[in-house]
Amino acid sequence: MNGILRGGIGAAAFLAILATTGCKDHDRVITADPPPFVVEGVRSITGDNEVTILWRANQEFDIAYYAIYRNSVAPTGTFHLIGTSTGTSYVDHDVVNGNTYYYAVSAVDDAGQESPELSYENAFDTPRPEGFNETMTNALTNDPSSGWDFSAYRNRASLDPGTDVYYEYQNGHYLIFVPVDTKVQDAGFVTLRDVDYAPPAGWSADGVVEAIVGHSYVFYTRDGHYAKLEVKTRGTGGITFDWAYQIDPDNPELARRMP
Repeated sequence: MNGILRGGIGAAAFLAILATTGCKDHDRVITADPPPFVVEGVRSITGDNEVTILWRANQEFDIAYYAIYRNSVAPTGTFHLIGTSTGTSYVDHDVVNGNTYYYAVSAVDDAGQESPELSYENAFDTPRPEGFNETMTNALTNDPSSGWDFSAYRNRASLDPGTDVYYEYQNGHYLIFVPVDTKVQDAGFVTLRDVDYAPPAGWSADGVVEAIVGHSYVFYTRDGHYAKLEVKTRGTGGITFDWAYQIDPDNPELARRMP
């Protein structure tokens, strides 16, 4: 007999049933195949002209792939399918720095059934520009390239009106300065990637911090933009650093893209 037996029935009772009803080889017990559960743990990583969406894998054994949806206007309303993934991540390259995007994910099983609802998380992201291995020279010996303009992605002189931050080495100290209308704080010994959001408080009282290799620093510029940099090397002649700048005004989201 090829049927599937379910339930707590005794052997004698089962034999009695067989005697009265018989057993046919083509009989089957059909069980319902429910659609996948809602996808959980959806989050994003901000990049430069890209957003990486990640989620936790569903526990069902028959998941074929995940469907990724996006709303470019609001966290509610109509979400449009932008792609699929057989893993637990997806990179959205069809984005513009400074614009905010909202994402949701569903699971699809081998039978083509999709999660009845999109993920509950309010996952959104605002991609922004970034750069690597840039330099600022010592303002006391080479001023024209001692400063950095986050919005223009370029060096400037220390007192140039467009300078957001500049570097000086003096009397054994490696110093990062900002203009009086810009804020700075030392985020500590943390990689740039792990500085997800600019903190609301903790800014330097005098606009000066020590440049320490491996430390990341957060900035709030004179025109209302958040930025960050990580010191990679330092010396008497200058420093090298990685940076990111949020071109969406007053948006503190600063996470660096995945490697």
